[in-house]
Amino acid sequence: MMRALEAHARRPLFDDPLAGRFLSGWPAVVVRNRALRHVFLRLLERSGPGFYGAVVCRTRAIDDACREALATGITQVVILGAGMDTRPYRLAEMATAQVWELDLPAVQEAKKAAVRRRLGRLPSSVRYVPIDLAARLPDGAAEIHPQPALLLCEAVTMYLPPDAVEAVFAYAGTLPEASRFVVTYMPRSVAEDPRHATWARRLRWRAAYDPDELARHLAGHGLRVVADLGAEDYQKRFLRPAGRSLAVFPGERVAVAVR
Repeated sequence: MMRALEAHARRPLFDDPLAGRFLSGWPAVVVRNRALRHVFLRLLERSGPGFYGAVVCRTRAIDDACREALATGITQVVILGAGMDTRPYRLAEMATAQVWELDLPAVQEAKKAAVRRRLGRLPSSVRYVPIDLAARLPDGAAEIHPQPALLLCEAVTMYLPPDAVEAVFAYAGTLPEASRFVVTYMPRSVAEDPRHATWARRLRWRAAYDPDELARHLAGHGLRVVADLGAEDYQKRFLRPAGRSLAVFPGERVAVAVR
């Protein structure tokens, strides 16, 4: 829904024509109606200051990281906790890649129904793998070839127990050399800040890492962090150049690592 709302911004940070088409029910009604969009965004900013800005900036940062990775010649993409992500269907750079989407069975059924409803069929380039990342390791879930791959893990790690997150990191470390790992994570300094206790309870954050801590964890699996972006980076790279004034909650960072 956040991505669909961004499509109506005067200077959108990214192009996602499918997000709105994947919606149904009241979110679809809100997105289609200008007055309702305005009211919804005001209420959202009041209840969760910077939440909208964080989501749309995160989306732009990951879009850029995906394009950069695919420009190196990568033709395999694994998306952990894919949810309703539209990247395999809207990014031209991903159109020729083989994509594996991993998520809970019920989530995937809803996703496939939305794809069929709006695109007419499931693309042959996308494979749907049902999995509970909190219950078992992703090892072997995607039968990738021994060439570099792009592993994407957006808005997942903070909701998993630390041992499950470590399993994700270990899986990333098994990918062929020159693979890219794009992952979002919750900074420990934010997760443990008493001012965000309500957010922590409401969203059930379970795992958090400071940037240096994350880099050490990934290095232990043969992964080198080459970029780590947060709220200040979003303001400098995306919002100010576009003349946008958006608050950005600092509760999630985007890290890019190379195998």
